[in-house]
Amino acid sequence: MKILIYGAGVIGSFYTAQLFSAGYDVTILARGKRLEDIKKYGIVIDHFLQKQQTVTNVPAVDKLDKNDVYDFIFVIMQKNQTYSILPFLKENRFCNNIVFFGNNGMGGKEYIESLGKERVLLGFPSVGGKREDHKIIVAYQESSTITIGELDGRVSRRIVDIATMFDKAGFIVKTSDDIDSWLKYHIALVSPLANGVHMAEKNNFELKDNKEAMILMIKAIKEGFRVLRKLKYPIRPKRMKTFYYYPNFLIIRLIKKTIGTEVGKLVLREHAITAKEEMKKIADEFQELIKESGLIVPSINELYEYIK
Repeated sequence: MKILIYGAGVIGSFYTAQLFSAGYDVTILARGKRLEDIKKYGIVIDHFLQKQQTVTNVPAVDKLDKNDVYDFIFVIMQKNQTYSILPFLKENRFCNNIVFFGNNGMGGKEYIESLGKERVLLGFPSVGGKREDHKIIVAYQESSTITIGELDGRVSRRIVDIATMFDKAGFIVKTSDDIDSWLKYHIALVSPLANGVHMAEKNNFELKDNKEAMILMIKAIKEGFRVLRKLKYPIRPKRMKTFYYYPNFLIIRLIKKTIGTEVGKLVLREHAITAKEEMKKIADEFQELIKESGLIVPSINELYEYIK
């Protein structure tokens, strides 16, 4: 099985190294200094929780040619960056399995228009971190899950192949019967948290102790869930119902356990800062859903000002 990881950031680099170490024929696509670093040093990973470093030498290329043949292409980039590569994916007609991993408030619509429905799958990764010079620092737990899904919710042969592939590389994979709803509810949760980081002047520890900000974020999360429910999107995954039905003080406890830690700093704060353009993009996408719902969302709008 021949695999291309399109994107050499934290997640793309980590998945490339893990899949390569599991014996798969995997190539990473990178550009500029990142490509130079991978060729010179390999993929250097500091595993934050496991307290170890790994170095994996993998094949690296700087472009996707129209005649390149891959069984799977995993696009692992910030949402605002994916549009620039769609022409290259469209021109290549030898790969019919293109998985877009990451934040997405618009479902598969934009990708389908360019590539066709039969080529597109969606998913979400299970790790976070940051890049420092030629190495990446990754926070992940063995219990964290990768979520993938067909646009029509069926468990296809290629979904099974992807799950098997990542399982062999040491990941837990779950399939979603409604990946579009799954990704929308994820944005309803993570967008207020990321905007809250900017409200707290990029300090996740201060955010944890700011009661006013915490309550504002929770109100925004519940507003987002009401928007999606009004638009008839079922809550996915079902455990996300916690953030809709639980009282605010319990949700505050749950959120504090994440954002008020060094892992929260690495995963949430770092991404909110380094991927600010993506956070703005997914907030804008959710604004379109708000307009469609016709609901009033004062808390979302107040936090939205910080990402603008």
